[in-house]
Order: sequence, then C-alpha cells, then structure tokens
Amino acid sequence: MQTLNIIGAGRVGQTLARLWHARAVFQIGAVCNRSIGSAQAAVTFIDAGTAYDVNSFSRLPAADVWLLACPDDQLQACCVDLSKVGAFNQGSIVFHCSGALTAHEVLQSAQACGAQIASLHPIKSFASPEAAVQGFEGTFCGMEGDAVALAVLESVFAAIGGQCFAIKSESKTLYHAASVMACNYLVALQEASIQTFAQAGVAREQAMAILQPIVSDTVHNIFSMGTQAALTGPIARGDALVVKKQVAALNAWRTDYAHTYQQLGRVALTLAEQRGISDQAAYNLAKVLGRES
Repeated sequence: MQTLNIIGAGRVGQTLARLWHARAVFQIGAVCNRSIGSAQAAVTFIDAGTAYDVNSFSRLPAADVWLLACPDDQLQACCVDLSKVGAFNQGSIVFHCSGALTAHEVLQSAQACGAQIASLHPIKSFASPEAAVQGFEGTFCGMEGDAVALAVLESVFAAIGGQCFAIKSESKTLYHAASVMACNYLVALQEASIQTFAQAGVAREQAMAILQPIVSDTVHNIFSMGTQAALTGPIARGDALVVKKQVAALNAWRTDYAHTYQQLGRVALTLAEQRGISDQAAYNLAKVLGRES
C-alpha cells in the first residue's frame, strides 16, 4: 500500500485522508498542520497518521504521495521548504487540490527534485468534513499535471467515488471561474435578492421562505430541461416594459444592483433569443439592458 503525507490537513485534507484510510487506499503517514494541537485533532478525525507541526519538515517520514492542502497563497513556499529538506525525490507524487492554481504554478520546486506533480480539484463544498465524507461519492474532480501523477491520482480518487476529468492547464483559471459563478455567486445572488425584497418591505425570513421553493425548482429545471427551457420571467416573454420598470426601480435605489440585473439580463436575453422571441422584442430588451444590437 502506498503511503501518503498531508501538509495542511484542513477540511479538504481531513475529508480525503479519512476516506482513503477507511477504504485502505493509502497508509496515512505524516499529518502536518500549523500547530501540533490542530494536527492531532486532524489525526483523530482521520483515525490514522502521526501529528507534526510546521517546524518539523526535516523530520517528516518518507512517502510515496504528498498532498499539499495548505491555503493557496502558501502552496509555493510550502513546496519550496519541503524541497529544501529533501522531502521529495525521483518518483514522488506531489499534488494540491486548489481550484485556482495549476500544478506548475506552485509545485515547480518538487518537479525540480524529480517528483511528478499535478493538481486535482474536487468540485464540492467542504464546509464540514463530516458531511463531506458522507457526500463525497460522485464528486467531479478536475485534474491537470504530469501524466504519471494523474494516472495514480485518478485511481485513488475513483476508489473513494471521485469522477475525474482532465482540464487544460492554460484554461484552469476559466475552469475555476465557472465553478465560482455557479456556486459562490449563486449565494451572492440570493443575498442581493433578499436585500431587494427588504427594500420592498419583505422581511428576510419571509424572503427566504419565498425563495426556497422557486430557487429549488429553478435549479431542478436547469438540470432536467437545460438552461433555455428553464428560463422564465419577463425576458423569456420578451416583455421590455416590465424590464425597463425594474431597471429604473433598482437604479433609484442601488445602481450597482441595477447594473447586475442588466448584466445578467443580457445573458438571459441570449437564451430568450435562442428560444425564439421576436426580433422586435429582442431589440427592445437589448436597449433596456444596455446591449448593442
């Protein structure tokens, strides 16, 4: 069985390590966090491994595979420090799980030691390791990097239910932006909606109750029918007068929300055109939404 060392066993590292240990995919070696207390808590959750703190790099045991799961802005420095103490060698596999960074951007020092490097990004919310462990099955994972590393990682992620797919290294920033728009910005959009409800006199609790069924239904429709068929509302109907009134009302309160409405409206207008609204309706909507016809 291959050995795994984890540097930065936070929510992602703990989730993956616990799954790999439970399914006998890896023998867990070092679990290294900023403090020994944090590392020991991670070992307890994983139910395997030995706790180390960040001052112990020179004493870490050898491992076949290294997961660097520290924050993005620390990945490169962490990899350099490990390389300096001889942690990596020919044949080591070193990877990170950042959605924003490629392997080559931050793991070059490991590669210079002869290691095979990669990044593998599980597209999942890891707000709670306990919940993530229970719900990891079926998680899609975008991966890029050296072929040897990817072959190993695809196998070990598949063993815990991950569904891996390749992404182009040069396009990883766009790949991550797509995930951010779909997940993180959905939350932001709901907050903007709730604040707009409040401006109209609807309390937050009531707004949440109103939004839950329509947002849930919309998400269901997107994935069962596709985005074109799921689009409803005034833009889908070609109703420029309603859209104009809403833009004016938002502008009178918050111009930034009016601009957000218009920008998203232009995307909705493209979908409505694909569905076949009239040329005149599309022209009228384009004027209101600030899109050049």
